[in-house]
Amino acid sequence: MKPTRKLVRADGTETELHGPHALADVRQMIGADTLDTVRMLDRVHVMLLDDEGHAKGLPVNAEATRRYQDVCIPGTTWEIRGDVVIVPDTDYAREA
Repeated sequence: MKPTRKLVRADGTETELHGPHALADVRQMIGADTLDTVRMLDRVHVMLLDDEGHAKGLPVNAEATRRYQDVCIPGTTWEIRGDVVIVPDTDYAREA
């Protein structure tokens, strides 16, 4: 699978991103002060999301929620709220 980078908005629109972005840029793109991460099912990508999306009352992001629930224990009902960025984990992982 070829690594991709994209912004997935809560309204369902997706925008391809080019090149790694600084975490400060990601926070600005999605309007987040604090980020949380979810490792995707392919174990290549991570989803960066607003850690306070629920507290802020952001809209449910159906696509991000589906991707999140793909990696959760079956029956998980937690929803991802707000815009997210999906990037290769290697954009931020440190080499040993």
